[in-house]
Amino acid sequence: MSNITAIQKNKLLRKLKNANIVNEKDILNMKVSDLKKIKETNNLTMVDIEIIWLIQEAIDKKNLLDFFTES
Repeated sequence: MSNITAIQKNKLLRKLKNANIVNEKDILNMKVSDLKKIKETNNLTMVDIEIIWLIQEAIDKKNLLDFFTES
């Protein structure tokens, strides 16, 4: 995947917040049904889903701050 911009990350965070996914635990516990719900209401893209996977990896590795400070 190409570099993800800070703008893309911020847009995704707004989409997640609109779907009441507001913390790391919520992101880690996301299911396919959650993604479908977000897609229907917030226009979720495949790039967004890939970013979610990367966020989940960063949370698992305890590197979330690095994920959001790197572009």
